[in-house]
Amino acid sequence: MIAYTENININKQKWDDCINRSFNASVFAYSWYLDIVCEGWSALILNDYEAVFPIASRSKYKINYLYQPFFSRYFGVFSGTEISNGLVSDFMDAIPEKFKYIEFCLNENNLFNSKLYEVKEKKFQLLDLCNSYELIQKGFSDNAKRNVKKAIKKGLEIRMDISPEKIVDLFKVTKGDELEVFGASDYKTLILLMNKCNEFKKGYSISVYDGDRLCAAGFFIFSNDRFTFLKSGVTDEGKAHGAMHFLFDHFIRVNSEKKYLLDFGGSTVENVARFYKNFGAKDCVYLQVKRNNLPKFVKWVKSLKK
Repeated sequence: MIAYTENININKQKWDDCINRSFNASVFAYSWYLDIVCEGWSALILNDYEAVFPIASRSKYKINYLYQPFFSRYFGVFSGTEISNGLVSDFMDAIPEKFKYIEFCLNENNLFNSKLYEVKEKKFQLLDLCNSYELIQKGFSDNAKRNVKKAIKKGLEIRMDISPEKIVDLFKVTKGDELEVFGASDYKTLILLMNKCNEFKKGYSISVYDGDRLCAAGFFIFSNDRFTFLKSGVTDEGKAHGAMHFLFDHFIRVNSEKKYLLDFGGSTVENVARFYKNFGAKDCVYLQVKRNNLPKFVKWVKSLKK
């Protein structure tokens, strides 16, 4: 039986045990991560935590809806056994009717198709680090190789002692303001998330300096044999001297020949995806699902705002 369970009634230890033994375990689904990115999250739970499905919800104008929180890519079904299309459909059917608008993503091991939902493919980029650096480096694009050489010639330096606050400040200044989607509370959440990752020994920070000037920085999360690239920032000077290529090259060099995956965080935006593919990363597909059961008047108002 799949039961909808409010946050207060979720056994966090059983939940995390289920995620940890899942063949498709993801850092996005652990209770500590969910507590930070979507306080008060709820869940769909099969029997005694045999399979689980996190849910992030909000309410606006007394209308309940589901969404995908910032700093999480997807949710969906997590299980230690094979996840059939039917099981995913059973979980989706178990979403309470009170949620009139649904828009979130399913992890790459969840296949789903329904006439009740609009289903859209999205992509992220993944690189297997099990091979030697030399072999992985052969898969770099010529552009990536040129930029790494440019950074070395410039004398850029890798450092590992940068704080979450500095990384977020760099992201905010160089990219965040351009995106115009993050508010002050979102940046606080991002810093809290990075600090929690560091507390759990799951955070991995890299910065690139030109002398005393910070050129680029990135934050990775390690969980279940996968490094997930969370956020970064790079100055105009850093772009000109190949700082981000240098950063990823260093990361790959240090972590090659290990049974790890590098999850670039992913993007369907072509130029961003192309940058990640510069390092030999391959596209992985996951699904965004959307369902609109809003009252007709609300649908009409919503359409005017587009």
